[in-house]
Amino acid sequence: MNNEPVAWMAANELLFSVVKDEIYHIPLYTHPAKTLTDSEILALWTQKNNLNGAQDIIEFARAILRKAQEK
Repeated sequence: MNNEPVAWMAANELLFSVVKDEIYHIPLYTHPAKTLTDSEILALWTQKNNLNGAQDIIEFARAILRKAQEK
């Protein structure tokens, strides 16, 4: 992963630039996406295998997000 800035931000403004200069000098970086493997998703599905409504599906989606945030 490249750890170089992707843009620069001005200190006193909500502006940014892809070119570094005397105004835009605060570096901005990207970060890798937090992902789950297929087996991790299937493990969560197994834990919640009795999904039968919209609320259950929402809870499953939230479980996936929580698991990804643990990484």
